[in-house]
Amino acid sequence: MRFLKKVAMPALLLLLGLCAVVYALDDLWARYRGKPVVEVKVDRDFTARNRWSQIEYSISTPEADTTQICVQAMLPHFGYAPCWYVVKHTIQQTENP
Repeated sequence: MRFLKKVAMPALLLLLGLCAVVYALDDLWARYRGKPVVEVKVDRDFTARNRWSQIEYSISTPEADTTQICVQAMLPHFGYAPCWYVVKHTIQQTENP
């Protein structure tokens, strides 16, 4: 119990404080740059289960593809995902009922 009070609790509080500072600095940097948002083209794939419970994929037409807005930051801000994540996940799968 002494270990928890002497070492683990201050280390946990330090880690939480560090995370809060990193998020705040990233948010301030994104606001300083004026909400740096970018549109990324996202392809859609539709999935459906057949009667044997196997998943079938169908690719959408190029007209149905959309763009997704992302923010150029390390963490999500302003309700948008970071661009480094969106660029790596450009295929969205939509399940048909």
